[in-house]
Amino acid sequence: MSAEKEKVIFNLSGEKIPFLVPKEEEAFYVEARDMLSERLAVLKNKYSASANLNQLLTALAVEALVDALKVDDRYSKLKNEIDARLDLIRNSIPD
Repeated sequence: MSAEKEKVIFNLSGEKIPFLVPKEEEAFYVEARDMLSERLAVLKNKYSASANLNQLLTALAVEALVDALKVDDRYSKLKNEIDARLDLIRNSIPD
């Protein structure tokens, strides 16, 4: 792995948060930054009258974590299915 680091700056409602990330992960951080900025804009538009910035950022963090947990759950189910099918294939091959 490369020791090179890249700076990626998140700007969430004027709050600048710098990240120093491995060069090979930079694209993931840039994509995450863009996705978070877009989703925060939607939440601000929808709830700005009833929620402050901290509440919106908390909602954003919770949504991101739930999405990550759902992906992990789907991955686990897929892995289990693949493992079960591989076992069937292995068991169907005569010794």
